[in-house]
Amino acid sequence: MEYLAIFIIVILYQWLFIPILKRKIGYIRTKDTLFYQYKTKWQLPFELAIIALVVLCILLFTPKLALWSVVFVPIGFVVIFVVRGMLEKKYAADLRHHIISFVQAFAIMIAFTSIFIYSMLMK
Repeated sequence: MEYLAIFIIVILYQWLFIPILKRKIGYIRTKDTLFYQYKTKWQLPFELAIIALVVLCILLFTPKLALWSVVFVPIGFVVIFVVRGMLEKKYAADLRHHIISFVQAFAIMIAFTSIFIYSMLMK
């Protein structure tokens, strides 16, 4: 039942909230591409390094932390979205795309914090 609730919330977030937010801030795609438009040449290697670091931390800390090592995944997501937001604010502040990146980071942080609190209450 919990998985169904999480699934429904994610659908509502991705298909209702984010499009409404994009419309409100006047989101404009500067290039006709499906993928994220990186603002600097080091941004993609940085994000790949964060992903590699998360995987490495999970591999290294799983014997000690067991299932708690999964906490590295939302931390990695939040770091990636915060850096994206800071770069979008710096290089394209007039488009206000950084708002979406910051909202994504905040939403991931709230979602995983609420899952953590729920797991502690259900123990």
